[in-house]
Amino acid sequence: MKIGLLTSHRAQKQYEREYGAIIDQLVKRGFEVVHSLQTTLEHLEPLSYAEREAIFLKFYQELEDCELVFVELSMQSVQLGYGMSYLRSKGKPIVVLSLKNALNDLSPKGTFFSNIENMMAYEYTPETISSVLTEAIEYMAAKVDKRFTMVFPASLYAQLEETAKQKKLPKAVYIRQLIEQSLK
Repeated sequence: MKIGLLTSHRAQKQYEREYGAIIDQLVKRGFEVVHSLQTTLEHLEPLSYAEREAIFLKFYQELEDCELVFVELSMQSVQLGYGMSYLRSKGKPIVVLSLKNALNDLSPKGTFFSNIENMMAYEYTPETISSVLTEAIEYMAAKVDKRFTMVFPASLYAQLEETAKQKKLPKAVYIRQLIEQSLK
């Protein structure tokens, strides 16, 4: 599974250890992690608006390919607000993470908070990050794929079964491939 991590560029130095721990935990579990930690604020500041925008848009497109996105929100930023809104509009499951007792802490109080389908928030500490990530991934795994029921005329269903059998694919996979090709 490909997992995205959206973080504040302003907070990279302050929360470097926490961001690194999140990435390390996800990589240890075999996930491919898409993040922007290699793009520093010092690199972005001298760039023109158009150049910065191109970098951000490229990153958000990479996040669109992720099945799940973590947003580390210990330091609020316009970038994170935009990113969360953009990814929500694309139907991405989002897990908001916030370091317990962080400076400028606006996180939900308690160890767990969730009130929106396909989006939840967790508060964590350096000691609990592993268990928080595990719980969030397990809970959100059911939100990654959406179920949709279709009704077929009998003749079309017979053709679908035959074609899927020839291609040695489950019918659902074959239909999904057809839809993906059509949407390109």
